[in-house]
Amino acid sequence: MKYTNKHNIPKEIIRAVENDNYSKGDSIKSITGLLQPPQISILSEHHQEELTADISERIWILLGQSVHTILERANEGKEDTLVEERMYANVKGWKISGQTDSISLDDNTLKDYKVTSAWTVMNALKDEKPDWVQQLNCYAWLAKQQSGKTIDQLNIIAISRDWSKFQYERSGGDYPPAPVTVINIPMWTDEEQQSFIEEKVSFHQEAEADYLINGTLPECSDADRWKKEDTYRVIKKGRKSALRVLDSQEEADKYISGHKDEKDLSVEVALGKSVRCESYCPVAEFCNQYQEEKLMNIEKEVGVSNG
Repeated sequence: MKYTNKHNIPKEIIRAVENDNYSKGDSIKSITGLLQPPQISILSEHHQEELTADISERIWILLGQSVHTILERANEGKEDTLVEERMYANVKGWKISGQTDSISLDDNTLKDYKVTSAWTVMNALKDEKPDWVQQLNCYAWLAKQQSGKTIDQLNIIAISRDWSKFQYERSGGDYPPAPVTVINIPMWTDEEQQSFIEEKVSFHQEAEADYLINGTLPECSDADRWKKEDTYRVIKKGRKSALRVLDSQEEADKYISGHKDEKDLSVEVALGKSVRCESYCPVAEFCNQYQEEKLMNIEKEVGVSNG
């Protein structure tokens, strides 16, 4: 990957980003790669030398990697914790691997550290975050395959990079009470873990074979793309904010019909965006699915403005 430096970030940080020593060892696919949609994984490998990113986009990743220094310091001379051990297993002819941050040997707890936002932590405490659940269950399965070790508990140690005492005191209880939050992750059965991993491996194997033979890729799902649906905003003349935001033109028309201010009301369509594609996918410029969606959205915007 090539890096730009649009914001004149100091050279020490640039070097730290560029000197990333991540490796999936001699495995064909890491757990991180398996959890990606095959389209992203394959395009990333195929266009590796063409990918570009700005240094500013890698800062949070760099801070996340700084956790490794913390773990090394915390466990120096200790024998009750396995730190950053890469684990391997063979699945359907592929060697896969994953590296968790730590496994506590005294209580068989597998932990993974995440540097994230307080907002993400708040949401993860309310509802399970699927990618965290999948990732840690895959690591637990790998740990058992490699060493026979049974994991009894899964924890995300979430470090809120934007935590604020002021926000906590004003939140009324929803905001994390400290910059570090321990989030318990539900444990699947051994059978569920293995079945999930085997399905992922098969999906990627089939996608790669199809790409090599036919040059085609499986499209990312709406969930993969973090797709937001179109919304219909009922606007009143002279008012900045919408009276209502609805899910369909029909609902918006029904709301307006018979409203006491019907003559002053209109509907604005806010086209849904594929958030991952637009802001977070490294291969969006090489993705036919995304490029076609962009073209469709332009045509829809023209249609809306002309309508």
